[in-house]
Amino acid sequence: MRLESVATTPIGFVIRQYSHASTRQFTMQISVLIPTYCRPRQLAEALASLAQQDQALIGEVLVGDDSPDTFWPANRSVIERSAIASKVRYQPNDPPLGNYPNQCALGEQARCDHVLILHDDDHLCPGGLTWLAEARLAETDPRVEIWFGKDLIMGPDGKVDPARTASNALRYGKDGAACAKPVWAWCLTQSLPPNSSLMGRATYVAWMRGTRDGNAGDWGLHVRLANSGAWGRFVAQFVSRYRVHQESNTGSRHGIDIQYMYEIAQELQVPPEHRGEKQRLVREFAEVATARYLRNGERGRAWHCFASNDWRWKRRLSPRGVATLCMLITPAPLWRWIFERRA
Repeated sequence: MRLESVATTPIGFVIRQYSHASTRQFTMQISVLIPTYCRPRQLAEALASLAQQDQALIGEVLVGDDSPDTFWPANRSVIERSAIASKVRYQPNDPPLGNYPNQCALGEQARCDHVLILHDDDHLCPGGLTWLAEARLAETDPRVEIWFGKDLIMGPDGKVDPARTASNALRYGKDGAACAKPVWAWCLTQSLPPNSSLMGRATYVAWMRGTRDGNAGDWGLHVRLANSGAWGRFVAQFVSRYRVHQESNTGSRHGIDIQYMYEIAQELQVPPEHRGEKQRLVREFAEVATARYLRNGERGRAWHCFASNDWRWKRRLSPRGVATLCMLITPAPLWRWIFERRA
């Protein structure tokens, strides 16, 4: 095992990225699914990160291209120049399918028994696929159906942010030792990553689609998997690098479909003694969800959310709560311009 120092904070905290070389002869192969949209340069980086993995593990790489056709030549060129070009199956979508439908279509086309989703703007860490595969092959608990690790957080330029990486691990419950838990428990801490986790293909295809997922399809997948009774195993190694930038779902003007995350969170099934934790999670989403319902013209759902127990009275009387109430009782044109000006 070789350790490479990635970055050091002023207080001396060092994040180390593992480049893990295994002597195991793997008997499994993985279909890597890459949905892409208008990012040839970052697609090249994602493919380069796959070239750093144990190639015996990669059965195929499926690239679903939802870009306008003007981007197709550039994406094809990136694939042709990649060190793993022979493994890539490229599928341009005309018309475009949409973010998660594109991803689901790749899942249906996968030929290997296991799948791993890699977003076109993210990377696998060197040896990351090996950590996941070894955990899968060593698994003795039949309830475990998803394997995932830690994430290094990158900025738009691809440089790792040590402080944000440490904060992310602490916030999402991935600062401890390797362990297995019911997926509902991982959902309560939102620990499961949006990509770079390993699943059986049959598991992914069974739970990948929801009726109201929007661009929160990964959250919908995890909650449906939780409700099936599955467990997840955390591998306490850096497996992927997650990029935070303005073109992502989290950074774009549209943002994450928090209203769908709110609805999906309500569906999460937990034991009675953990209902308080679930309530706190649902309340995290409720306030923003109400505004998103209003912006999308779903006033009835907005009223239902605002009047529910998911809004505490203290929050209803806060400046944000009063502003939300004003939006609820006035015609949309009177306040919609505010959002347009802020954007």
